[in-house]
Amino acid sequence: MKKFRKTIAQYILHTEQKWKALPEKRQRLFTKVFLAGYTLLTLCVFVQIWVNGANGKNIPIGGHISNIPTGIQPMNQSLKTTPINNIQK
Repeated sequence: MKKFRKTIAQYILHTEQKWKALPEKRQRLFTKVFLAGYTLLTLCVFVQIWVNGANGKNIPIGGHISNIPTGIQPMNQSLKTTPINNIQK
């Protein structure tokens, strides 16, 4: 594990040295390109979520779980529910 950490630290140091060796204009250009790409990716994700929500597609919850052992009742089905009105009377 120490060897792995040392390798990672050397890689980070080498990359940082390469970054600092770049001219300032080039650093700013790379930063702007990265920010623009990140913003575009974020907008695409938001649009995709908005379109899926507008189409009325519901995300299935619980339908994909099939490894519950037989004979075990989920907690929410085994509890008896009583209306609040009956408790208050």
